[in-house]
Parts: sequence; structure tokens; C-alpha cells
Amino acid sequence: MSGSATLGLRAAGVCVAVTALALAVSQFVPETAGRAQRLAVHAGALALAGAVFWFFTRRLSRSLAEVIAVARAIGSGDYRRRLHLSPGGEFAELAEAVNHMARGIEANISTITDQKTQLQAILDGMREAVLVLDAAGRVRSANPALGRIAPTVGSPLGRRPIEVIASPELQMTCDRLLADGAGPVEGSGAVTLETQLGPGRFYEVSLVRLGIGGTPAEAGVVMVFHDVSETRQLSRVRRDFAANVTHELRTPLTSIKGYAETVLAAAPELAPEKRRFLDVILKNANHMSKMVDDILNLARMEDGQGASPDARAEAGAALADAIRECEPQGQARRLVLDRQLPEGGVAVACDSGQLTQVWRNLLENAIRFGPEGSRIAMTAETDPVRGVATFAVLDQGPGIPPEERQRVFERFYRVERHRSKTPGSTGLGLAIVKHIVERHGGRVWVERGRGEMSGAAFHFSLPLARTADPAAPVAETATEARLATPAQSS
Repeated sequence: MSGSATLGLRAAGVCVAVTALALAVSQFVPETAGRAQRLAVHAGALALAGAVFWFFTRRLSRSLAEVIAVARAIGSGDYRRRLHLSPGGEFAELAEAVNHMARGIEANISTITDQKTQLQAILDGMREAVLVLDAAGRVRSANPALGRIAPTVGSPLGRRPIEVIASPELQMTCDRLLADGAGPVEGSGAVTLETQLGPGRFYEVSLVRLGIGGTPAEAGVVMVFHDVSETRQLSRVRRDFAANVTHELRTPLTSIKGYAETVLAAAPELAPEKRRFLDVILKNANHMSKMVDDILNLARMEDGQGASPDARAEAGAALADAIRECEPQGQARRLVLDRQLPEGGVAVACDSGQLTQVWRNLLENAIRFGPEGSRIAMTAETDPVRGVATFAVLDQGPGIPPEERQRVFERFYRVERHRSKTPGSTGLGLAIVKHIVERHGGRVWVERGRGEMSGAAFHFSLPLARTADPAAPVAETATEARLATPAQSS
């Protein structure tokens, strides 16, 4: 039974008891008693009833006053206050409910305080600077690392980001994130940009919007500054070293190739053993020359400032150019090329020459690892809603183990168990593919093939060109081009 119902029953019981007592007292007055005596008896009964009511209401008022006082104390932040009422009293259940509420609030506040202390300790110990903005775009909090990268006069709290860090791009990004506190921003509300703060100091800034899906008052932005100056410096040194070394190697390699070719052509009467030695020299010189060219191409691409926004290429035409360049390798191994691209073409936002290089590197990889006489498939799918085209090169080779699928895109990395069986690989082809695709806003990955194409399945995606027709159907063809061996074509 609830506390209010119990209190009401008790009050009704007291009223009934007092009324019954008053009536019972009047029955004991003798009939011979005078009017004055009767009035005195009734007055005494009423006085007794009044005393009982006074005692009862005083007890209730004291209990109620204590409940009010404790509730106000809890509301003011004194979560350790408790109600101490007699067990079985009118407000016993209410007191227990208030005490339970106070214990729960105290536990929650303690947990929040501990978490806040831990978070503050983490922020204070971070090497990365952290800025937190409120819904108005003002700095709400910052950690001490901010002072090391952007010294300010006084506290940064309450200032706009551009007043703390002189970067208009950073300020505009914060304004864009806060412009619509409840709407989506680039899908996840996260943005990454790179900015220079001082000579030779570069920072990668990660911005995450707070309160996604909430009210505008709950919006905010968290900025984390990652110092990438040393990484950029090391990357630049590595690129310069690679470019300088490979440039110096080109002249002696050209001389070696030239002399070997000249001797082979000018001395047909050479002994077979000597001719074999010269063939080995020429073969390895060509391999080294290709590696030098790949390193130089990769260095040039890394020094670029990004893809042109007007770049446009037709994927089918780029694939056709790549097939023509890979034809001698395919003929030597009697491979079947299954070209499954849309007849209407797929226009993507990519440099045409670099897209051809992507296709060529992936085809060379498939030709190198695919079994002799096997099939290689090239496919394409478009997603007009997302504005992305996804391409794939599938082979029937041994595939790539799951633990090595990320590393195959690293420079000079080759799957160990195939190294001795695949001469001619520089270990840079897939790294170049990854760099070109990501430079144009796409991504590249590899997985296990399915069905008949059970080898490696290399996929890469690129943004569709702006003028591409999003309603164009993806009608795949299965035109097979068999590359005959020289003996078969003769």
C-alpha cells in the first residue's frame, strides 16, 4: 500500500477514534447531571480531541519539514544528506525513496567525477593539442599541449579558433561543421585537414562534430592536432634520396644495356655460353631499368599536389591501352583476357595516363601469378547514388594469404613463397597503384576470388566523372580475347 494511502487511513482512523471517544464519554454522564456538567464533559472531550489532532499534525509537519530540507539539500548538491525518520512512521516509505534517490545520484556523480578526472589527466598528458568548441564556436576547453604549438596571450577559453591559431582554413572548417548542428556533415561529422603552423611545422588536424542528431545547443567541435612535421621531413628525405640515387643509376644502366645489345647484335658468332652470359646481363639490366623508372614515377607522384579537379578518363579506353602494352607477356603464357566492362563506357575522375598505369600494373601482376593458359577477368560496376565506380582484376592464381593482403601494397614487398617463381617484378607496381588511386579519391584492396576466379581479386574504386550519366546501365559483356602464342599466330 502506498505511503499516501497509509497516511490517509491513519488520519481517518484517528478522526473516528476521537469521535467515538467523545460519544462514549457523553454516555457516562449521569442523567441527573446538570447542563453545566454536560457542557464541561463535552468541552473536555473536544479538548482531548484537539490535543490528539495537534500532536498528530505537529508530528506530520516535522516529518514533512525534514523531507523538504533534505530534498533542498540534495537539489543544492549535498548528495550525502539522508532522511532519518522513525521506522513505521507516516513518511517512512517516502524517506526510503528519497534516500535511495540520493544514494543513486551520489554514485552517479562520483562516477562522472572520476571519469572527468581521468579524462583531464589523459588530456594533460597528451602530446597532441586538443581544442573543444561549444555551439557558438568558442573555445570551451583546451589541454596544455596547445600552448606548445600556438602560444597565446592569456587563456584561449572563450575565443574563436582563428584567434588562437592563425589558420583561416581551420576556422572555415569549424564554421561549416557548426553551421547545421543537427544535420549530417560528410556522413559522419568528421573532417581531417593539414595545416602549417610556423616554418617547417605541419599538423594534421582531426575535427569531429559533437552532438550529431541532437539539438543545436548540444553541438560542438573537438579538434586534435597531430604533429606530422618529422614524418613529412623523413618522407621528403626518402623521396629525394630515392630520386637522386635512381637518377644516378640511369646513366650506367643505359650504358650496360647499350653495350650488351651491341655485342649481341654485332657478334652472332659468339659461343652459346658467352651469349647466355650477355642475355643474363641484358635481362637484369632491363629489370633494374624498370625498377629505376618505377621509383622515379612514384617519387614524382608523391611530390604532386593532388589530382586535377577536371581530370577525366574513360576506363575502357585506358584498359585497352594497358592490354596492348601487356600483350607480349600474355602471348608468352597463352592467357585469356575476359573483358567485362560496360559497352557504353565508364567515365571516372582520374588522369587518363595514370589510369592506364593502374590497369597495366594490375594486369602484369595477374599475368605474372596466373597459371599458364588460365583466364584473367576485368570487371566494372557503377554506383550512381554514391558517385563511385568499382573495378576489379581477377585471376586464377594461388591468391594472397589474408595476413599479407595489406602488405602487398607496400614498396618492395612480395609474397615470399612466390618470389623465386616470379622474376621481373620490381615490388613497386602495387604501391604505385595504391598511390594513384588514393590520390584521385579512391581506394584499393585485395581479397580472395570466388567461383571460377578463385585466385587474387584486386579491386579499386574511383569517383565517377561529374558529367557522367548516372542513369547509364551497367551492361556487362563477356568478350574474350585469347592471346595466341607466336607459334600459333604464324
